[in-house]
Amino acid sequence: MNAPFGRQMQIDLGKKQMKSDSERWVLVTGGSRGIGRGIVEALVNQYRVVFTYRQESQQAASLVQSLSDKGAAVEAHRCDGVDPLQVNTLAKECLARLGAPWGLIQNAGVTQDGAFVNMTDQVWRHVLSTNLDSCFYTVRAFLEPMLAERRGSVVMMSSITAIHGNPGQVNYAATKAAMLGMTRSLSREVARYRVRVNAIAPGLINTEMVAAMPDERRRAMEKCVPLRRLGRVDEVGALVRYLLSDASEYMTGQTLVLDGGLSA
Repeated sequence: MNAPFGRQMQIDLGKKQMKSDSERWVLVTGGSRGIGRGIVEALVNQYRVVFTYRQESQQAASLVQSLSDKGAAVEAHRCDGVDPLQVNTLAKECLARLGAPWGLIQNAGVTQDGAFVNMTDQVWRHVLSTNLDSCFYTVRAFLEPMLAERRGSVVMMSSITAIHGNPGQVNYAATKAAMLGMTRSLSREVARYRVRVNAIAPGLINTEMVAAMPDERRRAMEKCVPLRRLGRVDEVGALVRYLLSDASEYMTGQTLVLDGGLSA
């Protein structure tokens, strides 16, 4: 399935019957909590949503139940993105049952912060593998059927840290900056198939982790932002929804910054 671009790919470029939004499906990696959960919630009213999780089985099941009770078509799959076998198995099952995805939202990621001079090999590799290798494995596994359909959108969830920099996050920043390079190069590689690739670089977003912080630390974070507030997960979800929509069909290879002016 994963034929390299160096060889002639056997892709049917004939006209395909276009599906309505309600018939299209999207994949969100790391969708059980935080920004990923917000993205899932933003998309279920328009698309069938498949999301992955690694360890948060109770959170994933609770999210599926709550959204299904509202009539949404949503499902969760446990998949460790650093394992290409697991990713390829998920892709094979989903593609056989649902066809080519309309959208791929590469959101799964971790932080493991610390001073660079004290950073161990294990910590470095863990963050790079979770954030970057998983991105490569997932997009590679699902992309070719999208090219065959000559449609679709890939959204890379990067971070303002890739642009602004943040002490103690050299490993994280390296992965998120790499995702921006992947976005630009891949977008040019697949543009002739009418598949678009863009990235979002969120700033300080009010997730469950931030909500659990002491009030003093939270207020200090807010003061760093020119708009004097943290971003909301639904605002990130709205931007993802835009990048999946026909309204952005002439946009590819771009990074959209959503940070309240932090990087201005």
